[in-house]
Amino acid sequence: MNAVVGIYAVLVLVLTWAEFGRRRNWQYFLKPLAALGFILIALLGGAIYWPYGQYILWGLIACAAGDVLLLPRGKPLLFKLGMAAFAIGHVLYFWAFIVYADGFSFHALAIAAIIAGLGFFIWVRHHLPKDMVVPVAIYSVIIIAMVITALNVSLIIVPIAAAMFALSDMFVARDRFVKGEGLNALAITPLYFGAQALFALSAAI
Repeated sequence: MNAVVGIYAVLVLVLTWAEFGRRRNWQYFLKPLAALGFILIALLGGAIYWPYGQYILWGLIACAAGDVLLLPRGKPLLFKLGMAAFAIGHVLYFWAFIVYADGFSFHALAIAAIIAGLGFFIWVRHHLPKDMVVPVAIYSVIIIAMVITALNVSLIIVPIAAAMFALSDMFVARDRFVKGEGLNALAITPLYFGAQALFALSAAI
């Protein structure tokens, strides 16, 4: 497991370099490998053997599909399909956290998550094409719900991962709809793949 996590970390580091420099060939090669990495971490941890782990595993697989679908640029249909794949992943995480919830809750942080999520949507809405307003609104509700349910899990890496994932999605929205630049990758890639690794590790028996 340690070796796999180490290789995964190196892959994410190199992928961040590729994303920052907009090196498309490297991105097409490295992103699917990194996505396979977080799935492998979950499998090696025994995720398949218990309900929470199974939800997390399927969520990781859905997100990996989203990673592949979002690789091409300038393809609106693929972007929407990628969003749908990630939305499915978030719903699976949502159910996983309900299964794993142990009564522990950060109520103040839940309120903060709602305010931050709604505030970000109000801001980014003015930059969205008309056909993306409703999909992004629905996606925003789903990810806010995922973060709130994660705050009911006392295993600290779970709410941390949920917050990291939400932040990475905010930078994805900035990159796709506000200002596309390599600097966004310095936030998106480490936050997203770090979050997925933490989710995968949380599913270990």
